[in-house]
Amino acid sequence: MTYVASPSYDRNDASRASNLRQCLETARRHLDETSHSSETEKIETLVASAIEAGWEEDEVREALSADDEQGNKMPEQKPPAPTIGVVPSSSY
Repeated sequence: MTYVASPSYDRNDASRASNLRQCLETARRHLDETSHSSETEKIETLVASAIEAGWEEDEVREALSADDEQGNKMPEQKPPAPTIGVVPSSSY
């Protein structure tokens, strides 16, 4: 199971939603780097981990769907282009 940090704010605190998004972003980044699961499986893992950490299921799903609607999913990283034979201009 992926680690999701526990809530730092009370359920009625306005800062709780941003705290949850930050916790989920960190956990999602870790999953994207370490898991070969489908996007659906990653979301279910995030939800289960967040609930275990003390978040409410409805607020977790709401935060995840808001991120998807805003296109905040972490873009997949492309490997860097090889630089063999490239000489910096300062070495001429």
